[in-house]
Amino acid sequence: MTIPAAPRTIDRLAALVKGDPIPWTAFAATPADFLSQCDEHEVAALVYERVRALPETCGWPAHVVDVLGTEARRRAARELIEERELKAVVAALAANGLTVLLMKGSALAYSLYAAPWLRPRIDTDLLMRRDDVDRVRAAMAELGYRAGVFCEGDLLFGQFPLQRTGGFGIVHRFDCHWRISTQPLFADAVTFDEAVTRSRAVPALGAGARALGVVDALIVACIHPAMHHRNAESLLWLYDIHLLAAALAEHEFVQFAGIAADKRVAAVCAHQLRLARARFGTPLPDAAMTVLSAAESRGEPSAEYLEPNRAWIDELASSIGGLPRWSDRLRLLREVVFPAPAYMLKAAGLTGSHLGVALLPMLYLRRLASGGWKVLAGQK
Repeated sequence: MTIPAAPRTIDRLAALVKGDPIPWTAFAATPADFLSQCDEHEVAALVYERVRALPETCGWPAHVVDVLGTEARRRAARELIEERELKAVVAALAANGLTVLLMKGSALAYSLYAAPWLRPRIDTDLLMRRDDVDRVRAAMAELGYRAGVFCEGDLLFGQFPLQRTGGFGIVHRFDCHWRISTQPLFADAVTFDEAVTRSRAVPALGAGARALGVVDALIVACIHPAMHHRNAESLLWLYDIHLLAAALAEHEFVQFAGIAADKRVAAVCAHQLRLARARFGTPLPDAAMTVLSAAESRGEPSAEYLEPNRAWIDELASSIGGLPRWSDRLRLLREVVFPAPAYMLKAAGLTGSHLGVALLPMLYLRRLASGGWKVLAGQK
């Protein structure tokens, strides 16, 4: 959840990220508060790049610049290791005849940003065919990747995590998707079969590296805050949207708007684009916005994700309501309330234990009790 910032602070921070020559005195914040906002919005490296290009007359405190510089150098050093690992994974998947598409942070870092370390992320997202999941698991396993504890379920999740610990103790994480979202409304907003025809090469990561095309990447960037983060505002995510929108020709922008309307995600896309325009002055073609506004006016279902104070129970209700068949709705409820025994045993550290099998009923009861309490208390 984003730390609330004074309007002036976040406006000036956005202007600084955009590249405006903002003096330190423009910020109504202490150095500690300013650095906290940079950290929360994950823009410390971007801010450092902007600040160090400013003239001394902008009066930036040496302490603030030093802290930003330390973080930027840390990210740049880590990126050298992450890039080597990412290239190895891409090459291994290609060698196994697998086509996967990079999306979200890593794809943008190596295609839109001046340097990849300017775009922080905690994992790399891959989109693949559902039929290729087992082959991807096997190819990644050969590189030492293993799945952590996660709750499976074909309706509950359309993805699985893999990770391994490499040199210098760095944990390399991949989030492998066969659907872009767990929410039914967003799950097919961009499908692999559609995206692969519009995908683009990422030469910086090797001959086999491909990513979502800019149109599809913009759709994913726009719906991401609403579909998984309760519409939290992040300057980094908005800057992604700003860069993607700026990379589109007008006819591509109209294509984007048409896809968003057809996929019933125009409301959230329009909302994020307007936020990007407010923060970064993102140019939005009238023709594209007319298409999005027309879809909004028809009472599009994605608008409910823009309502404030949405809780976990609201997300679950939207997921259930988004499924067309009652059999799927009941199956999703079962996956939420009664996940697979293998997950329950692994989460409790009882995998392979005969005692664990005997304790399964108690584990499920504990899950129901603790989960129910969190929902009632507003903690989930």
